Amino acid sequence: MPELWPGVLGRLAGVVGGWGAGLLAFDPAQHMTFTATPNYADVFVSFAAASDRYDNRRPSRALKTGHVGFMHDLEIFTQDELDADPVYRDFIYTHGVKWTAGTVIPVPTSDLMAFDISRREADGPFTREMMLRLDRLRPHLARAALLSHRLGLRAARSATEAMEIMGLPAAMLAADGRVVSANASLEALSPRIRFLAFDRLMLGTPAADRLLTEAIDGLSTGAAAGVRSIPLPATEEQPALVAHLLPVRRTAADIFAMSAGLLVVTRVTLPEAPLADVLTGLFDLTAAEVRVARGVARGQSIAELAAANAISRETVRTQLKSIMAKTGTSRQIDLALLLSGTRPI
Repeated sequence: MPELWPGVLGRLAGVVGGWGAGLLAFDPAQHMTFTATPNYADVFVSFAAASDRYDNRRPSRALKTGHVGFMHDLEIFTQDELDADPVYRDFIYTHGVKWTAGTVIPVPTSDLMAFDISRREADGPFTREMMLRLDRLRPHLARAALLSHRLGLRAARSATEAMEIMGLPAAMLAADGRVVSANASLEALSPRIRFLAFDRLMLGTPAADRLLTEAIDGLSTGAAAGVRSIPLPATEEQPALVAHLLPVRRTAADIFAMSAGLLVVTRVTLPEAPLADVLTGLFDLTAAEVRVARGVARGQSIAELAAANAISRETVRTQLKSIMAKTGTSRQIDLALLLSGTRPI
């Protein structure tokens, strides 16, 4: 039961006189998710916010030793190396922690899971006897962590299945863009939305795919503050689509939440230009850009738009350029088809 892990980690730390403990997961890009005892969580929160600027050498150094079990930091680093290590210097020491111990566990559904236990300077360093005490618990901890991790995966699948019932193509995405779960309706949109190697998604046009990549990057950096909507133009057989990427908010980057974003695809089938508030909400258009966009959807020329809005043709062209950048279109006809939901001739 994921909500019980902080309490379990606290008791685990108590086995060796530790101060705090955490359970972490790392993907290939070293994106970190975690659950921890309340007193130790701030270390991981601060590190996760800046992890792209640091090389966390502890998991890789532990794996290279070939040891299967718990190890303390002085079995992996010298004290001088610890004092010079940026992760210890900027995060661990600044939170009153002096020594750490842990074990790395490869997991089929992610790359690495790691248990991490800390002690403060007054507690003294960990000993080999303490590691042997923890090793007796390691198989049970590994099984329980794996089950909790897979329960998180099941929750992601349940979310996409719920979207399927509602008739919405959907996928749950990890912070690095990997597909955690996708429903049959999304898979049926191929080749307009394609599945690539390493569980990646690609949208059917270069412009749309670029916008999706930028939106996914925002999931891990926190730049995606709200919904990101990415248009796919209509084809001769299919109407236009809009892919909406919604950030999944979760407490303290919980390791068991699994997914960082929900991708939902809707079909644009409106016979007339969408309402101004819909355009503004979908594509972040300004009020002036909305007026131009609606005129484009009605088939108005640049001269007609300039006359109707009492502005210069150059101003219309500038607004049109901004609208096409926000909607991922490159031609006025593509923009008109997208906004009206009609198919090309």
